[in-house]
Amino acid sequence: MIRKSFLIFSILILSQLSSASETEQKRRIQYSDWQLTWSDEFNYPDEQLDENWISQNGPTENPWVLSSRWRENAVVKDGILHLVAKKESRGGQDWTTGNVWSKRQFHYGYFEARYKIAAAYGTNNSFWFWPKKGVPAGMKACEIDVNEGHYPNIINTNIHNWTDKFTLPNGRVSHSQDQLHHTLAGKADHTIVLEVPITTNRIRLRSQTPSSIHMNEFRVYAPAVNNVYPNAFDNEAIEQYTNLALAEGVTLRTNGIFNQLPSKESYAIDGKPDTRWVSAKSGDKLLELTWKKPVELGAVQFVNGWLQEYGAAKGAYRNLLSDYQLEYHNGEEWVLIERYDAADIADYSSEFQIYGLEWDKDYFRFYLNGELFHEMRNEVCFSETTMLFSLAILKAAIAGPVTDNIDGTSMAIDWVRYYTKKP
Repeated sequence: MIRKSFLIFSILILSQLSSASETEQKRRIQYSDWQLTWSDEFNYPDEQLDENWISQNGPTENPWVLSSRWRENAVVKDGILHLVAKKESRGGQDWTTGNVWSKRQFHYGYFEARYKIAAAYGTNNSFWFWPKKGVPAGMKACEIDVNEGHYPNIINTNIHNWTDKFTLPNGRVSHSQDQLHHTLAGKADHTIVLEVPITTNRIRLRSQTPSSIHMNEFRVYAPAVNNVYPNAFDNEAIEQYTNLALAEGVTLRTNGIFNQLPSKESYAIDGKPDTRWVSAKSGDKLLELTWKKPVELGAVQFVNGWLQEYGAAKGAYRNLLSDYQLEYHNGEEWVLIERYDAADIADYSSEFQIYGLEWDKDYFRFYLNGELFHEMRNEVCFSETTMLFSLAILKAAIAGPVTDNIDGTSMAIDWVRYYTKKP
């Protein structure tokens, strides 16, 4: 490495409320208000799994899933249910994984499961609800995703209404959903300061982050006095520095845009932190700058993510980069400046996390390790439903690249518990 990196790291906090007691009450699940009604601790032999759960046995019809699912891939061992991924051709698909759903149905209450996600990109680790026994008359086909987790620490919550469908202008039939990508451990701002200035006419940032990059602003500073650069959020101080990304004649190249959100490639380097380039959703991500003549670089700085401005997670960022490589071209080849991996900050495949959902007729409230991080109104899910745990391998790099690193990994579930309100 040819740099020293001053990564301005801000631990993301949840919403700030009016008093300490109110914050504690609203941010954490209050177990004293609930009674344990049902649980599975998986402390039994493997064959006993079939008493509470049904396993998928066969190919997966979802066109985005690359893995067939089989009972043999759902393995109970030492008190843990492992949904195992294997690179093997079966059921007409090139991978196999595990998928189980509960024999009983559930209604309103507080649900939580303690598990690790698979330690590889490309996997979708799901704790969710779907009416496997059918939708009652007059009710909606409702899917509740407590978490569709992606390596290393991305949480995806979603509420789908599969009953009320509509046709988009392009002719594609869609449905109502509210999907959000939460990155509760990470940082929005990165400042990479070079020990020795670099002269180049090309610089690029590459990433395999699942889903889209949300780039608020990408800055390239000319060398500064004493190698001191501004805080990434101090707009007044930033104006005192030379940002070469705004130089005349600079050329920007990216991997495209996500056309379902207001976005332009130019927003990544327009000097306006309230605009953002949202990259194409699938595949490797790229942001590359080219100058007509070589320039001297002293630091690179960027702010990424989607700032949550309301609700339980106010002040936190979603859709943060999970990895990147920053490189410059020396005239012959690309040379690494900085490498970043969010797994170094939080890796949900190496440590168990507790994912929780509080569900009633009015609200969904989502928890991580007992702390509320997101809530939304319930406008669709009012009937009994089935609980599922699924490991899937997704195409189109939706969860990152699919590689042989997936083989042998697993979603490891320690326990699942269901609470109902005390009288």
